[in-house]
Amino acid sequence: MTPNLPSHMSVMGIAHRLRSGRTSARAVAEDALARADAVDPVVRSLVWRDDAATLAAADAVDRSRAAGADLPAFAGVPLTVKDTFSVAGQPWTRGSLAIDETPATSTDLLPAAALAAGFVQLGRAATPELAMTTSCESPRSGTTHNPWDLGRSPGGSSGGSAAAVAAGIVPVALASDGGGSLRVPAAFCGLVGLKPGRGLLPQRVQGWEGGATEGVVTRTVRDTAAVVTRLAAPDPLAWQVSPGAPDLLAGLDHAPAALRVGLLTRSFDPRIAVDAACVAAVEDVADVLRAHGHTVVTLDPPEEGAELMDLYPGVIIPAWLRQTPLDHPELLQPYIHRVMAQADDLTATDYVRAAVRVRALARTTTAALFREVDVLLTPTTATCVPAVGVVLDELARQAPSRESVVYERTLAFTTVPSMIGAPALTLPTHLDDDGLPLGTQLVAPQGREDCLLRLGQVLEQHYAWDLRRPPYHADVA
Repeated sequence: MTPNLPSHMSVMGIAHRLRSGRTSARAVAEDALARADAVDPVVRSLVWRDDAATLAAADAVDRSRAAGADLPAFAGVPLTVKDTFSVAGQPWTRGSLAIDETPATSTDLLPAAALAAGFVQLGRAATPELAMTTSCESPRSGTTHNPWDLGRSPGGSSGGSAAAVAAGIVPVALASDGGGSLRVPAAFCGLVGLKPGRGLLPQRVQGWEGGATEGVVTRTVRDTAAVVTRLAAPDPLAWQVSPGAPDLLAGLDHAPAALRVGLLTRSFDPRIAVDAACVAAVEDVADVLRAHGHTVVTLDPPEEGAELMDLYPGVIIPAWLRQTPLDHPELLQPYIHRVMAQADDLTATDYVRAAVRVRALARTTTAALFREVDVLLTPTTATCVPAVGVVLDELARQAPSRESVVYERTLAFTTVPSMIGAPALTLPTHLDDDGLPLGTQLVAPQGREDCLLRLGQVLEQHYAWDLRRPPYHADVA
């Protein structure tokens, strides 16, 4: 391993060393596998590995480079794939005992794009059953732990993805986000997590009425900008064709002109309380942005927020969940059964009525949020990092509801940006009194990922989170 190199877990740093010939893809892959061997027995971020296939893919990169081939930008850089993505020839259980380990027959568009960009897959990352909660515990794969504190949750549903990056196993992981499933784990694990705007990255089907999107978690804004730019090639077969991403690296080091930033410290649903530490952290970020010449104004949550947050888990998600193909539905966890049962009480007209209402509310909510500001600033979550088991215990007692207090707080600021299709970026700006990460979220209108990343770069230079390492990191464990 190469722990003395300050950018050893940087996507860009590894890619540069590979291109310059300072290291080989084989050496990088062996290093990543050794990192996994060192920390994953306790972190448990990975649910499937094929080390022979990983090394074979790395060797193929080295042979192509030796032959003088023109290789893609990230040839040889290791990454993990969340267990919700299908990759041909790999098991695709989505964390559930109700789904057999039959190998997938096709590859989803985002992992296909990552493999085409040259990334070498290290393994599959853990997710809770059917990606249905903000913890990372499942009957099939057990419990994933937060590298900052093994007694704490890494968040979910992309908890394995975030834990693998935070633990230093890989520099980037594919993740997904239907209401916070990428941003919550990134916040809890001290990472940068971009939920792109609707349609930016390729998906065969945009689930949950377009609220479910896909993205990556990394340790730095620059890595996120580079990877998303490369993966965002236009998809001519998409339901709604996107022109593709602009070069998100261009201008990244140039601070944006003075912006109006809307500070929101109350949940989109005012019934959900917000932890004082989360408020204090985001208010400190507001002061930093003021010092950089931006105007910060305090906002109240839009009236539509609470209704959106009722419709999404009450109608949209249960109906989509119900159509999931299952081999052994009797093996589902009880709370999953209860969510699915909500769909059984819906008629087709009920669903369509709710879907139409969600789309109408998304328009008015977007208008309310961005009528007078350019960017929204919020805590990423309304809670500090919870202990392992807390969220799952809540859900075991009832389906997601107002009584699931910690669960509700994990999603208090992330659900509405998903439902309106807005890009949202979580940044690991602070640590709480226990030394655990606290995330700050920036949200922009659709198509303004560039603005979020440029602001994020300013904040990364101020807070220097790229220099932090959790206790259970491959270089210090």
